[in-house]
Amino acid sequence: MLTSSLQVFLCGLAGGAVLELLHWYNIRRDTQFPAYAKSPVYWLVTLLMAVVGGGLAWLYFGAQGEPIVTFHVGVSTPLILQKLTTTVANVPGGKGSGPSLVSFFKW
Repeated sequence: MLTSSLQVFLCGLAGGAVLELLHWYNIRRDTQFPAYAKSPVYWLVTLLMAVVGGGLAWLYFGAQGEPIVTFHVGVSTPLILQKLTTTVANVPGGKGSGPSLVSFFKW
């Protein structure tokens, strides 16, 4: 049993980090290194997603939680956000161009 807010947060954060590790494991055999891997923005958003996973775990459980469930919340938070952003309607003629936060989630 996790018995502090920091433990709950770190366990959720670890879940988000493992999701990123799984992403890199899945692309390990690609012949070309992804261009986004060199982008500081990519790594910042990746770190923030893991932090959001830890934060949501803390919001759910406070200072006490089961490690596996807390970890699961950390893993599932970025996946849920990815699903939400990729299902947002694409409005033709909308403002902006180029890479966006929505395009970050389309992996």
